[in-house]
Amino acid sequence: MSPATKRTITIVISLAAMISLASGVSLSVQYKPYGVPDVRRAEYEEKIADIREREYLLENADKLGEAIAFLPTTIHDFGMLDPHGTGSHQFEIHNQGAAPLALKMGSTTCKCTAGKLGSTLLQPGEQTTVELTWNAGYQVDTYEQSAFLLTNDPTSPRIELKVRGKIKGELLTPESVTFPQTDFAETTHARFVVFSQIWNEIKVENIECAAEGFTWYTEPVSPDDARLADKEAASALEINVLTTPLKNGRFSGNMEINFQSEDGEKTIAKSISYAGKTRSPVGFYSRDIHVQDGLDIGTLNNRKSHHFNLVVRTNGDKKRKIEVLDIEPKIIKASLTALKTPGNYRLQLEIPQGTPTTVFNMPEKHGYVQVGDPADKKHFSNWFPIHGAVVELNK
Repeated sequence: MSPATKRTITIVISLAAMISLASGVSLSVQYKPYGVPDVRRAEYEEKIADIREREYLLENADKLGEAIAFLPTTIHDFGMLDPHGTGSHQFEIHNQGAAPLALKMGSTTCKCTAGKLGSTLLQPGEQTTVELTWNAGYQVDTYEQSAFLLTNDPTSPRIELKVRGKIKGELLTPESVTFPQTDFAETTHARFVVFSQIWNEIKVENIECAAEGFTWYTEPVSPDDARLADKEAASALEINVLTTPLKNGRFSGNMEINFQSEDGEKTIAKSISYAGKTRSPVGFYSRDIHVQDGLDIGTLNNRKSHHFNLVVRTNGDKKRKIEVLDIEPKIIKASLTALKTPGNYRLQLEIPQGTPTTVFNMPEKHGYVQVGDPADKKHFSNWFPIHGAVVELNK
């Protein structure tokens, strides 16, 4: 007798015992099933017998052999979904084992992921599906959620099914914008693209920004623009922003952009940070000067004079008239000579012979030289520190 035949006999005997037990406790009182007409009584009884058989197999599947759950794939990518949109996918499940495969839906990682089984029990060779439905809700950007399928397959008692994809963006903007480095009082121009994967048109109502001399304008951009490759844009717009900084060094802040929704019924505000850098209007250049520490002349004796040469360059307005504005300690003599190239100068520093002992090499006490436009010291000038000492030596 084959194993399959033995299992069938066992099932029949078990079902017979269950029916006999039910008959024994009924006290010979027979009730017609409520709501079932006599003409469909046989069909009803057949359904009940099938349910009882499946319940028995489900409860005893692990004793009747080994089931093997096989799924061709356990991951599905929905691709792009509209906001609040819904996507469904059916995963195939095959029983490749020699015993019934019991199935049951387990937990999910999100309430928005619903699982629906086509069948809770598969005979050897049978197959069914489990359907996962995902509602995008208020999700943004990308998502990945899971549902778990419980089986009596000893090698795969808990199978993870995943759905993932991307939600179409109503309005996508960069988080920050960097202005190209510029000279003092020179305009710098930055541009960036905003796009929508839903709207067919983007409109900017206004842009508020505290940057000096700030202006803006927009230009249309084709969704096929190379900058939008793989973005699946429905519409796009290039925003051009310009500023004319009047301070040296780095600058930063936020620009507040108000967009009009496609239907014109609401305003959508976006905040984008910006940053940039203004070159110093006056720069100092020498192999002996350090970008942060300045000029270190060491310890010098006063028996002879000492000379140091640097190149000074103006950035931006080359017609500015510049000169040495200040110098410390006063023992240092400075002269500025214009070179042939406009905006370039030679700065010569001299410590004369016989200078009395002077120490200026401590963090809290060092020297410096300031060069700039005497008519605009606040905005058009720069300085560098000098570290060193002059000592008197006995003859």
